[in-house]
Amino acid sequence: MRRAMVTLIALLLVISTLPGSSAQFVSFTTNDIITVLRGDYSTGTIQLTNAGGLSFKVVSYQDFWVEDSNGNRVSGFDLTIHPGIFSDWSPQKTYSLLYNISCNASVEGGTYTLYLKFWAFTSEGSMYIVHAEVPLRVIAEPLRFEVAEAYVKERLGSPYILNGETLVVFSHVINIGHSNVSISAAVLFTGNGNVYFFENRTLEMVPGDNFVKFEIPVGYEIPEGTYKLDYILQYSDGSYRYSREFPVKFGVKLVGLSLQSSEVKLGEDNRAYLTLISERSIGLNLTVETYKGGSLISNMTTPITVSGGTDVLDVSLPTDVPGFLRAFIKLTFNGRLIGEGNVSYTVLAPPVIRNVTYERLSEDGVVFTISILNPNGGNVDGTLTYRIISEGNVLYRESISETLKQGINEITLELKLPVGKVVEYEFTLSSMDEDSSKKGEVYLQPLVTTKTTATSSTNSTITTTTEGGGSSVWWMAFLVVVILLFVAGAFYYTKTEGKTKKHFRPKPKRRSPLGRFQRPKEPRFSENRELPKK
Repeated sequence: MRRAMVTLIALLLVISTLPGSSAQFVSFTTNDIITVLRGDYSTGTIQLTNAGGLSFKVVSYQDFWVEDSNGNRVSGFDLTIHPGIFSDWSPQKTYSLLYNISCNASVEGGTYTLYLKFWAFTSEGSMYIVHAEVPLRVIAEPLRFEVAEAYVKERLGSPYILNGETLVVFSHVINIGHSNVSISAAVLFTGNGNVYFFENRTLEMVPGDNFVKFEIPVGYEIPEGTYKLDYILQYSDGSYRYSREFPVKFGVKLVGLSLQSSEVKLGEDNRAYLTLISERSIGLNLTVETYKGGSLISNMTTPITVSGGTDVLDVSLPTDVPGFLRAFIKLTFNGRLIGEGNVSYTVLAPPVIRNVTYERLSEDGVVFTISILNPNGGNVDGTLTYRIISEGNVLYRESISETLKQGINEITLELKLPVGKVVEYEFTLSSMDEDSSKKGEVYLQPLVTTKTTATSSTNSTITTTTEGGGSSVWWMAFLVVVILLFVAGAFYYTKTEGKTKKHFRPKPKRRSPLGRFQRPKEPRFSENRELPKK
């Protein structure tokens, strides 16, 4: 500084000795802009160019002032320039000037013009007053809010969020001042009239660039839908708000449900197939509720795991109950419904022979009654085949086609069977590619006529047993023994009654006084055997 002052004094002395000098006005130009915060200061560098055609030996900075857009001078500024003296400033030559400018807090924000005044001297001794106009911007707020951004932490660039992921929102805040500024930063995540996340912080913005970030967990309890993110920064001199809508999805979707077969036989395998599109690997619960009419017949829950991409799940369906069944299939996660559907199918149960009974109508006439159960909900066609065998000889072998209605069906057959012989029978029902058979034996006891009984019962109803027939033979033998004992008892009773009458001696009559009269015996004659008896 002392050297500059000495140089300046010497220059003034030289100028004072120069004859005929006069002031002329030229200008320096710049493309730079000076920015300063009111109530603060700003430092930097501006580039000044000698735009005229004169070459200056010495240039000296003298003064400055600030004007508004209307040309009015504005106070409240202080400026320091370094260096203050320049030498050999030829045309189109550029010099750099370091500046330090301060602005009072009373100055309103806006655009101003800073005027710099220089004295410029040529080598010939001419002096010029040179002005430089520098655009000056006064900023009212110390903070500059950069544009905020939001993204899904686990899947960058995704336009939606999956339950269980994290939403991140951030922005840069530039503090152009030279002191800390306190701000309030808040973030909200709302939807369906509910606030699912809220956080508020008080942050200190230091001079320069500040990074503000929030992380928002999107829990599994949040239903699918569209939600709004609000990011708010504010302080005494200004505020900034960023809003964006994000769809929330679970990431697993049931897109198809099909059935292996709409009709199956009782006990036969049947399955439902679920097609899922998944964007994640996650464990779910698969529940199958099966109803017949309004009654629940099966309820099964199975844990499953799905992975990313397309998954096809097969589900076993109950077929142990005949009839029309409806299965409701649900995918859940911690009680939350992910997808559901239903399938309907019919379980067909082949008709079966429940039992075979017969009734004896006459000496050799028997009526068989075959009881058949059709457990299905509609009519079913079937073929009843029967075979009657006695002593190795086939007596009957026939087939009957029947339409069996729902429930119990009875078919009767009247047949002639040999008496006193064991007769084997076999009835087979063929329906729905299944066979149901019953076997047994019949023994017709010969009818016995007694003196004391005018007629004997000829009707007998017996329920046959299943295949094997051993117990039927024993029962038949037991009945034969009972009948024989009954006949023997009747015969014995008859004999005993006859003897009792023969030896009965009546009460003697009173004798005649003339004595007992005896009728003379009829004479007997011996005749040849070949002659007929009298």
